[in-house]
Amino acid sequence: MSTESDTPAAVRDYLAKLGRKGGQSTSAAKVAASKANAKKGGWPKGKPRKKAAPPP
Repeated sequence: MSTESDTPAAVRDYLAKLGRKGGQSTSAAKVAASKANAKKGGWPKGKPRKKAAPPP
């Protein structure tokens, strides 16, 4: 099992950069769905949101 100390910092930084880029991906369908949901008033009442992850 690999631990964080086994991986060079440059590799970790590169992989983190790739992950951030992947998290930004959107499509025309996702944009349209987001706009349609916003017109409905956003997050539904009575449905709890996921708790935010603690900052690193």
